[in-house]
Amino acid sequence: MPLSLSTLAGVIFGTIVVIWGISTATTNTRAFLDLGSFLIVVGGTLTSTFIGFRARYIFKALLALPLIFLRQRINPESLRDDIRKVIDWNKRIQEGGAKALDVLATDSKESDFVRYVFGLVATGYKEHEVEAFSTTQIEEEYFRGLQQPNILAYMAAAAPAFGMLGTLIGLIAMLDKLDDPSKMGPGLALALITTLYGVIAARFVFLPASTKVKQIYGIQRFRNYLLLEGVGLIMQKRSALYIQDRLNSFMDTKYRLSVLDEKTSQASKSK
Repeated sequence: MPLSLSTLAGVIFGTIVVIWGISTATTNTRAFLDLGSFLIVVGGTLTSTFIGFRARYIFKALLALPLIFLRQRINPESLRDDIRKVIDWNKRIQEGGAKALDVLATDSKESDFVRYVFGLVATGYKEHEVEAFSTTQIEEEYFRGLQQPNILAYMAAAAPAFGMLGTLIGLIAMLDKLDDPSKMGPGLALALITTLYGVIAARFVFLPASTKVKQIYGIQRFRNYLLLEGVGLIMQKRSALYIQDRLNSFMDTKYRLSVLDEKTSQASKSK
């Protein structure tokens, strides 16, 4: 899957800004590297998270971090293709009947949700029953998915708190050396660097990741409702033009599908 250029650009620009800020403040950039401060912030954040959440959701949240760098497969163009796909489903079902439904319900090329919905239709449930079951499926899947951004948002809130904890530890260590000012430096460095690490972890990693993952699940939820609406129209035996115009109402104006225009364009090219 291609990389998300906007995410990469944001990470690169943010890194440049931080490095530039440090380089203009001092030539001793190694002073900003401290293993103890890093362990306090990261270790403390993870410890607090494992206390508050179930481990399997935490691992899913952490595994979602690299995914924000990938270009998402659901976009306006793919949604327009989904509308085209619904129109094709309608044609196949009109021509093939129950056999076409069975094929769609087991087609490995389709998503789990599409197979689930067509499985319900093939079973013989009525339209309102298919809609009720599928809506529950969509909402529960969305709710389970939200556990990941919620955990990342919690980590974004916890990181600065543990940065402040490191600051307190550093200040105590510094005050313990008041009788020897030459030894106060390490404590002061720990006090300030942990706060810096906490802010960076929260604002450059966990909070943006939480927002991006939540957006991904929201878009997936939208797509599933779009497909569910299309299956409902197929069950109502609506025409291809009606399905197109109804599903186009979900879309941004410039990304709406016009099958008739496409057919006209293809016919003109073939001449």
